Amino acid sequence: MDKVFREKDLERKHVTGDYTRLYELLWDYALELKATNPDTTMKIYVCSEANPASHTRQFRRIYVFLGPFKIGFKECLTDLVGLDGAFMKGPFPSQVLSVWFLEHLGDDLELGINSNYTFISDRKKGLQTAICELFPNVERRYCIRHIHDNMRKKWGQNDK
Repeated sequence: MDKVFREKDLERKHVTGDYTRLYELLWDYALELKATNPDTTMKIYVCSEANPASHTRQFRRIYVFLGPFKIGFKECLTDLVGLDGAFMKGPFPSQVLSVWFLEHLGDDLELGINSNYTFISDRKKGLQTAICELFPNVERRYCIRHIHDNMRKKWGQNDK
């Protein structure tokens, strides 16, 4: 029976890739992104194991803001930021951590506490709390598409 499980695991790795190996490539990917896209910000957060003698680190989160997008956003002088929650799928499912992400986004876009930006997002409480905490003076609006979808889920699919 163990042989069956080993074979199944090998096949899964063949089809979806070896996640451990892919996480090891993140630092190479970061260097390549920064070399080919000047002004790119890439933050990788890892935790060390409880055993100080171990060199193993556990991946926690990643933030990427490509330099050309950053430059374009600033040059367009837009004061509107649209946000949506993101969920990671796969063997390590999780939700993007709002405060950590927004801190880095604020640094990259030079969003101060007194900025004139408007944030549009879904009505997720964690995201709203993070926006209020980091940028208390910005305008906050809800995305009508998300409100509409939520109403359809709650009260039915009838579009009449």
